[in-house]
Amino acid sequence: MNELLSLAELALQNLSTGVLHLLKSELGEHGTVVGIGNKILISISRADFEQRLGNLLQQIYRTVDQHFPVRHGHLSIIIRDVEEKYENTFKIWQTA
Repeated sequence: MNELLSLAELALQNLSTGVLHLLKSELGEHGTVVGIGNKILISISRADFEQRLGNLLQQIYRTVDQHFPVRHGHLSIIIRDVEEKYENTFKIWQTA
């Protein structure tokens, strides 16, 4: 049983690391991306948060689905403006 948990944790860690690097390259200079445990924190400008959040969410989902079509764990992503006034948290679910 412990071996199965270790494999699941390793798969989630690999997913988190892979998505972290992918989002860093996708966002470029439009934001910062850091990993905090099994969560990914994205900081973007307040203007981008207010005007582009919907497009950014779609871009993230599309990119993750394209590069990681099979996922063995859930991944939490937090998007904040740099002033930390606004925040949106969502999950990328494991595949069935």
